[in-house]
Amino acid sequence: MMSQKLDFYFEDFINFLKTERNISDATVISYTTDFRQFLNFLSDSGIQPKLSFMSTPVLRRYFAYLKVDRNYSVNTIRRRIHSLSSYFKFLQEQQYIVSNPMLPIHAPKAPDILPKYLNTDEMNLLLQMPEKYSEPWYGHRNYVIILTLLMTGIRRSELLSLNWEDIDFGQQTLTVKHAKCNKQRVVPITEPLISELWKYLQSRLPLNNNAVFISDRGNRLSSRPLSQEIQRYMHILGLDKKGYTLHTLRHTFASHLAMNGASILSIQKLLGHSDLNSTQVYAHVNTEHLKSEVAKFPLSK
Repeated sequence: MMSQKLDFYFEDFINFLKTERNISDATVISYTTDFRQFLNFLSDSGIQPKLSFMSTPVLRRYFAYLKVDRNYSVNTIRRRIHSLSSYFKFLQEQQYIVSNPMLPIHAPKAPDILPKYLNTDEMNLLLQMPEKYSEPWYGHRNYVIILTLLMTGIRRSELLSLNWEDIDFGQQTLTVKHAKCNKQRVVPITEPLISELWKYLQSRLPLNNNAVFISDRGNRLSSRPLSQEIQRYMHILGLDKKGYTLHTLRHTFASHLAMNGASILSIQKLLGHSDLNSTQVYAHVNTEHLKSEVAKFPLSK
């Protein structure tokens, strides 16, 4: 088995992730892109892409190349390490390899960078964009999409997977059934989101597709057009120059909850983080907010 090419089992690995880990299409693309880049590195370095040639020194050379030659950020290198670690762990668990060359390699510590988020004025301006720059039906759909992302903090993939039975208007909840690692969670929803979702539902009756958000052809809305629409609005507002993306809306939800006194444990549950460390960054957001509030004290200079 060690004589096999490195990519021989990669499709099996992706299928494993899809069926047993329930990863999103975006994650599949990321893992595939990362793996192809590693294969390109091996080719350029004259290293045969076979399992028998995979060793810890070879892998360390690759990550050093990403840092020194490509000047990749710490977060990008962390993702590359995680991708290859997952693949080699799969190979070892399936007994395709005896030892895992990724085991001695540890991802560098993630930098403490405060997440970017929209302030109240920016949120209101973004919510006005669909009505101004899209046709009426698309405009209302896109408005509801932005409002849903801002008021629930769900991921893009989770939003696109929503079905109408996932929204309980009576209990005022939204159930995320297609979360990371197949972990279901319930997110409370409030006004004006409840009314806007109901209004959008009425515009869809009779339902020919149970997906909440659909395209102009009546199919479930896909990732690329959604991202393109949100980025178009952000570009018009100049928010893209601040580095804002669709994912910024998730950070906005969590950051404003933290600044208004929500506990980190509550935010973790709402976001669906399996690891509290992923949520701790919002504690720092709250600290920064408190600093600005303390600075308003009359004796502060």
